[in-house]
Amino acid sequence: MQKKLYDKLDGKDVFLYTISNGGIEVDICEVGARINALRVHGVDIVLGFNSIADYAKSGTYAGATIGRVANRIADGKFTLDSKEHRLSTIFGKYHLHGGIEGFDKKLFTVLSAENCCLVLQYVSEDGEEGYPGRMTFTVKFGVVDDALMIDYAATCDRNTLWCPTNHMYFNLDGEQSGDCRNNLLRINSDYYTPTDDKLLPTGEKASVKGTPFNFNRKKRIGKDFEKKELLPTLGYDHNYILNREHFAHAESTVTGIIMDVYTDLPCVQLYTAGQLKNATGKSGKYDKWAGFCLEPQYCPNAINLDGFDKPILKKGEGKTHYIRYQFS
Repeated sequence: MQKKLYDKLDGKDVFLYTISNGGIEVDICEVGARINALRVHGVDIVLGFNSIADYAKSGTYAGATIGRVANRIADGKFTLDSKEHRLSTIFGKYHLHGGIEGFDKKLFTVLSAENCCLVLQYVSEDGEEGYPGRMTFTVKFGVVDDALMIDYAATCDRNTLWCPTNHMYFNLDGEQSGDCRNNLLRINSDYYTPTDDKLLPTGEKASVKGTPFNFNRKKRIGKDFEKKELLPTLGYDHNYILNREHFAHAESTVTGIIMDVYTDLPCVQLYTAGQLKNATGKSGKYDKWAGFCLEPQYCPNAINLDGFDKPILKKGEGKTHYIRYQFS
């Protein structure tokens, strides 16, 4: 285990921990339980930043642990146990990625640190960002057999919502290459969820067949960017309903790196960074399409939609989720 000073937050030292095993090395920051680098046989394949300030200015959520709930909740409100709860919102339109001060901005406590495993914890107090209950949240990062494992666990003293994810921006050509559009991608999904102008699902489940959203066969990420369906988002920013736990396969023809991704969450958001611009990253500027995100999740706004699994964490009942990235 390597540990080095990364930055300061409110006068307190913030450290970067490096866990490694075989050909995999991962740098993890205490703020946001954030993956700042992921090196596969020496090639760094995720976007990251050299300071907390640079990260905040980027507006990217890059590499961060997201919570309590990933993605959007319409109007920042939901009803649970016959009571309406109001969450913090962006421009009064929707709640996003846990709120104004979501988990990506919180200083986590390190519970244990070993060569190939790091465990961090954050306690989210009752009412934080509007969520009910005092929730204890733990995230475990581990590397073994050319894989990165992320295990999430949570308990709460009231019924609440919980949908964790990680928001890494991948570029299998190398994070310094600046453009992910030639990365190859396959997603095991037959349906995506159409959205309104706020990128909130309408409640429909639409077939990917015959559309630019079809990734059931491996294709270049940027192949269909010029199609009219993708012009408003300058690429992809869409939720897919997954067929199986092995839900994605990605490749680089430049580095030869192959990534297979697994999760027990029911959906994934594919985001190809069309809104990213002029961010000061580890190796220079990041602009649009510098990386792509695969964010396992419940369907955005699922708590307010019929026909979708609900991200409910019940009082006193522990719950877990996982994401695994397998490299070859």
